[in-house]
Amino acid sequence: MATPSNLQVTPAAAFTEYNELNFQGLYLYRYMPGNAYANQAGIIDNTKIGIGATVVNNWNVWDGTGADAELVARAQGFHIQAGNWVNSFSLVFVNERFSGSTLEVMGIVVETGEWAIVGGTGQFAMATGVISKRLLDHRSAADGQIIELTIRAFCPVLKEPRYPVTKIGLFGGSGGSTMDIIEAPRSLESITVYTGWVVDSIAFSYIDYTAQKHSAGRWGGPGGDPHTIKLGESEVVTEVSGTVGNPYSGTNKLITSIKFVTNLNKTYGPWGDGKEKDAPFTIPVQPGNGIMGFFARGGEFVEAIGVYVRPL
Repeated sequence: MATPSNLQVTPAAAFTEYNELNFQGLYLYRYMPGNAYANQAGIIDNTKIGIGATVVNNWNVWDGTGADAELVARAQGFHIQAGNWVNSFSLVFVNERFSGSTLEVMGIVVETGEWAIVGGTGQFAMATGVISKRLLDHRSAADGQIIELTIRAFCPVLKEPRYPVTKIGLFGGSGGSTMDIIEAPRSLESITVYTGWVVDSIAFSYIDYTAQKHSAGRWGGPGGDPHTIKLGESEVVTEVSGTVGNPYSGTNKLITSIKFVTNLNKTYGPWGDGKEKDAPFTIPVQPGNGIMGFFARGGEFVEAIGVYVRPL
């Protein structure tokens, strides 16, 4: 039996802020088995009683019908013959702006009418709405049907991130201008550090809590040689360390070297020319947490660095 603390109802204001989705000019391409571009296949054939046939689909959705059209999403799911063809699938977005976000779709008939949007994830979390369909030609699906889609939906604006992020730092010198990100990071994808005698600059890419990709930097100056880390799917940075010194007269203390360690026991660096006299630093990250992004201070060089941390 569930404990009372697991079953909570929280009062909400009568008026909620929403984002409106209005996507037009999308085109679903549908091809039967036997076609060179087939993107659906029957897995159950139960034509004797007229119901029960089941087909899985991985339809492509493009932003146009010409040769220069770009892939926007894939409709991945199935449809079952139950008097009508009943559809149930995830519309998985693959374009950069909405990559990884989904709309959960249900309804009858493929070519015309409307489908219901009954949910969503990422930037479309908790979406509700409709997808209107219009068949552009009357060829058979084997020849290649093109179905125009118009999406109208609403998504509530979630007030808080679903997972906390904490800022730790800064570590290094006390000078320079502040450099920071705007959206809270959910996962870190890549890091590029530019170094010579010191850490000249840093850049990185990350995914936020709406599944949107961001690029930050270069923070710092234009010099140095690049060193790039592309993190694996399950790889998380768990430690950042380095040294702080003052190798140039007339400058503030700078980050003179930097090193990254991940949960896969991989070490990247150290990069930079830290000396024995330089002061070492290690950014403390508790077990079970990972580094998802950075903030910094600097100008011509990186003078101090901090991290965004969240539980894994």
